[in-house]
Amino acid sequence: MMKSSAAETRQPGEPNRCSRCLLPESYPGLVFDDQGVCNICLHFRKRPPAGEEALLEIFRANRGQTYDCLVGISGGKDSCYVAYLARKKYGLRVLAVCYDFPFMRELARENVRNVCGTLGIDLEIIQTRDHLEYDLLKNHMRSMASTATTWGQCLFCHYGIDAVLYGMAQKKGIPLVLGGVTKYELWDPGKRMGFLKQRIMGLSLMAKIRFVFYQMKAFRKLVAQRREFPLPGNSKLNPYAKPIWPKEGPRLVNLFEYVAWNKDKIEKTLQEEVGWKKPDAALSWRYDCMLEPLLDFTYLKEFGVATVGIYLSNQIRDGLIGREAAMDILRKSEDPARLDTSLHEVCRFLKLSQETEDKFLRRGAGKTEDRKRGK
Repeated sequence: MMKSSAAETRQPGEPNRCSRCLLPESYPGLVFDDQGVCNICLHFRKRPPAGEEALLEIFRANRGQTYDCLVGISGGKDSCYVAYLARKKYGLRVLAVCYDFPFMRELARENVRNVCGTLGIDLEIIQTRDHLEYDLLKNHMRSMASTATTWGQCLFCHYGIDAVLYGMAQKKGIPLVLGGVTKYELWDPGKRMGFLKQRIMGLSLMAKIRFVFYQMKAFRKLVAQRREFPLPGNSKLNPYAKPIWPKEGPRLVNLFEYVAWNKDKIEKTLQEEVGWKKPDAALSWRYDCMLEPLLDFTYLKEFGVATVGIYLSNQIRDGLIGREAAMDILRKSEDPARLDTSLHEVCRFLKLSQETEDKFLRRGAGKTEDRKRGK
């Protein structure tokens, strides 16, 4: 395989990466050309937003009785900026809804309160009965320990957010749900269940039994969540399926499909105008959940790159950040001490045993490490 032209900038132990973005050769389906450029960069074409006029037409055609739109707000910069634009720029009557789960950072809760208070937006905070997400994740982590990955950690959140927002909008007759997902956080390395199955196949019989035992406990909690917050068209008994937004009822509109996204502008606006506080971290993306570093932990084991690296690579291709600056952020995000500390924090919060934590840290080296050892 052709060496990347960025090879001379690599630090000891770092993988061979694309010379334009940050993706390593171990990323699924990645191929380099003779200049060290990956196939994803070679096939990339800029896709401009649909434009503000198209967005305004949606707003004009969808007015509600009490509220014109519902905004799901997490305390992160993107959802807070959507709330800001909806209220301050477009003059919409906004209801903000926060799906508050046990792993939400306190700074995120503070930012939700500050932003909604400053903008004069009504806020609904929704929690599950008995905080079922806590027991759900505790059993999920026990189940996954022998695989040394955390695949599936976000299942409850992906479904819960959609179900809570749809249900509240339907209940209050709100025609639009405004989202803040950006194209930079969308990617598909392959079926996650496929990667997990490969790891399960390599476990001992006792480890497989342990996996099934605790996963069934987690499964019951996932089903309970779907029963508490039903989402039409989504089975309550198949909680591992990706949630689908219903065709009937409130319309989901991702604002950044219509208006340009710029991290620096968003953070500056929020800090100056609505009292949003930036986290003390290399990147403010997904700071609002304590579980996010575990996804970096798992991606790094499976693909040789953290989710931050994929997110930043998408921004590099769009000209929003330089490769060198992005590489500096990625190195901080992939720092082993940071990831180990994050895993320890979650394990302590869930009151998991030291044995369980050690399985994540010391077993299941992962595909990338196995290749380095020549296995």
